[in-house]
Amino acid sequence: MSKFTKDDEQILMRLSYTLSYNIKTKLANWVGWHLTREHTDGPFSRKGVPYYDQDGYAIGIGPVTNETVRGVYFRDSMIKGQGQEFEDWSSAKNYNMNHGHLCPAADNRWSKEAMNQSFLLTNMCPQDIDLNAGDWEALEKKCRSWARRYGEIYIVAGPVFYNSTHRTMGNSDVGMPDAFFKVILCTIDNPKALGFIFPNEGVSHQLTHYICSVDSVEMVTGIDFFYNLPDDIEAEVELSSDFNNW
Repeated sequence: MSKFTKDDEQILMRLSYTLSYNIKTKLANWVGWHLTREHTDGPFSRKGVPYYDQDGYAIGIGPVTNETVRGVYFRDSMIKGQGQEFEDWSSAKNYNMNHGHLCPAADNRWSKEAMNQSFLLTNMCPQDIDLNAGDWEALEKKCRSWARRYGEIYIVAGPVFYNSTHRTMGNSDVGMPDAFFKVILCTIDNPKALGFIFPNEGVSHQLTHYICSVDSVEMVTGIDFFYNLPDDIEAEVELSSDFNNW
């Protein structure tokens, strides 16, 4: 199971998301963000990354060199210990993997800083290319449509490892997830939540195929997601898995 201890965890705060970094897997345990209607679109596309300020610093990242930025991706200077390196990704194609955003770039078009920070390597996981461009992206789009409909939602996403031993890539031994989870909470009117688990493979299904309760995701990950809710509301919404309520 993808359970981790606090000794493995470092919390990193970004403009648009909060990230729990795992020093063992070299990946996030989870990334959480508040997606509002206003943040579902904007003028700053991923094609402009890196965005620089007038002093030549990458906005929200700081000074960059060939060692800290490669194309649109940034090494994360805030992590403690060894992290992902650009060279680790050279073997990803051998597994049909590419850079899978946890907090999507398209949720960060409203800000140059937010867009830059969405390309930090700590926000990336090795993700099957077809999943990344297929069903995972379909859920990202659905989340933006829900944020536009309700005004705001809360999202947490991350990797799943079913065993203590797992595949790795690169000299840094970057973990290669078995699956990915996403949980979504809406507190407008009648609170509701949904969970999803996607195998890290290139299959294609309707989004309803991946739905489960938030409770089920918590059992797999060991993460208590919405503990700030009143206990009775938390218990009710985390049992639900009804896509029709959305």
